[in-house]
Amino acid sequence: MSQLEKSWVDIVDKLGELYDSAFPIVPGRILVKAKEFANAIDDLPIVIPEEIKEAKIILQNKEEIIQTAKNKADRIIASAENERYRLLSESSIMKDIEEKAEEFKRSVIDECEDIKMKAFNEAEGLRLKATQEAIQIREGAQEYANQILSKLETDLSQLYQVVSNGKQYLNEMKVNADNQMSSASERR
Repeated sequence: MSQLEKSWVDIVDKLGELYDSAFPIVPGRILVKAKEFANAIDDLPIVIPEEIKEAKIILQNKEEIIQTAKNKADRIIASAENERYRLLSESSIMKDIEEKAEEFKRSVIDECEDIKMKAFNEAEGLRLKATQEAIQIREGAQEYANQILSKLETDLSQLYQVVSNGKQYLNEMKVNADNQMSSASERR
């Protein structure tokens, strides 16, 4: 079996066998065969699992890893803060937009009410003016009709007088003619 084919379990077993076959010298001390112990120790770096190597690297670089993790956490926190600020900003922008829209709506409604009131007042003024003009026209027409009727009455009175005078004249002429005829018949 080559060293690459050995597993760390085999090496641990080999070290266990070395311990079991060791000679106790003094309490807490043993004597092992140096060549076999060196071979087991030499095989260890080859068969140590990748995870243990990575753990060793991690332990050696723990301060750097901790600092990197801390920096990454700080960046994540800063990014979250920026996102929170952006969302709050957007929220306040939306609130401002809604408030301005509501204010604009109120302004438009007020302006429409003003325009409506002005139009109503103007229409009322025109209606009153038209009513006054209609009254003046009616009064003027009545006065004109009264003048025409008065003139017509005067003309009719004069005409009546002419007709009466004509009738009287005709009656007088008839009476004169009758008188002349009677006088002429009496003379005869």
